Amino acid sequence: MIKCLVEDVRARLRSGVTINSLGQCVEELVLNSIDAKATCVAIRVDLEAFKIQVVDNGSGMGREDLNAMGKRYFTSKCNSVGDLENLMFYGFRGEAVASIANMASVVEVSSKTSRTAKTFVKLFHNGQALEVCEAELSRPSGGTTVTVCNLFHQLPVRRKCMGPLLEFERVRQKVEAISLMHPSLSLSLRNDASCSMVLQLPKTRDVYSRFCQIYGLGRSQKLREINHKSGGFELSGYISIEGHYNKNMQFLYVNRRLVLKTRLHKLIDFLLRKESVICKAKSGPAGRQPTSSPGRHRCGPELHGIFILNVTCAYSDYDVCLEPAKTLIEFQNWDVLLTCIEEGVKIFLKREHLFIEPCSEDIREFNEDNDFCLYNAPVLKPSLSDEKSIQDSFKKACDEIVDSYDMCNLQSKDVKR
Repeated sequence: MIKCLVEDVRARLRSGVTINSLGQCVEELVLNSIDAKATCVAIRVDLEAFKIQVVDNGSGMGREDLNAMGKRYFTSKCNSVGDLENLMFYGFRGEAVASIANMASVVEVSSKTSRTAKTFVKLFHNGQALEVCEAELSRPSGGTTVTVCNLFHQLPVRRKCMGPLLEFERVRQKVEAISLMHPSLSLSLRNDASCSMVLQLPKTRDVYSRFCQIYGLGRSQKLREINHKSGGFELSGYISIEGHYNKNMQFLYVNRRLVLKTRLHKLIDFLLRKESVICKAKSGPAGRQPTSSPGRHRCGPELHGIFILNVTCAYSDYDVCLEPAKTLIEFQNWDVLLTCIEEGVKIFLKREHLFIEPCSEDIREFNEDNDFCLYNAPVLKPSLSDEKSIQDSFKKACDEIVDSYDMCNLQSKDVKR
């Protein structure tokens, strides 16, 4: 007989999907702090005890809001279907805190607004909320502290899959990714298991300065600014004129929300690897890429681009509700966006004298391996001499194409994405 699942089973199933890792738990809490207009966020993580604490100086909550906080689908950030068309906040579904409470044995939330002298506390024990009470020790200023204890205690298999070193590295990467789009936010990350401060990022003036804080002056000096508008989309940010041995420094955002593994990532990575000199390995010490593992030697590594790019567009142009983490995205019109990105990156490469014509084999492989094709957007030429140089280079490339590959067919076939 088909029956409705009981409430605790529904909560367990839903929460295990909504909060699927320790890193995502940290991310949700930090984004809540940003939504609360915090200017300073301190994060502490102990992977041995599966404990997380996030402290902010945001707007805080009074007794009434704390009573509602943690109930599934209760939120202050979305009031109607119309609000979903103009999402001004990172969180809007009212699921994060409720799911965290169901995945941890104990969650404590203490909060104070700037308008009151009292600090209030709410406890969750195995997902069950206790009464809000006044805290014995009052916070010195407004803000919220969330302490999560014994996360995933009901999911031993998931815990076993989380290696402390790798999982903490994922947490660090998420915090860095968030910080790049919020340079005016002070952030710190402490590893309580090793009693070490891993990140300490004071507020700074812009994305460039934040990148410098994280990756050092040498890396940041290689960044060049990019800005391009087309078809209702705006691409802005920075691209480095040197490559890196992995994709860990590829940051792509849509309206300042981090997105992962999209067609845009594939397109930008291809353009920087195959249509520029950026990722061409150099010989000698100058071309040697620094790595986080000094003992690891690579012979002729394949390099990848470094970029921090943000796409600005109307909220109605895309959907980020494909999965709980909201890092996958679908656009209403991929063609227009992909054309904007390809145009913008190629114009950037021409301006910085980094552009090279891709070989036909690379184009063919890219089009076959992906569910969209290169648009071959025209590159803006700053001068007639540059235009003639491009034409000469293109003619030379065509002359060298192997007989088995028909370039004419490639140029004349309909482009479908």
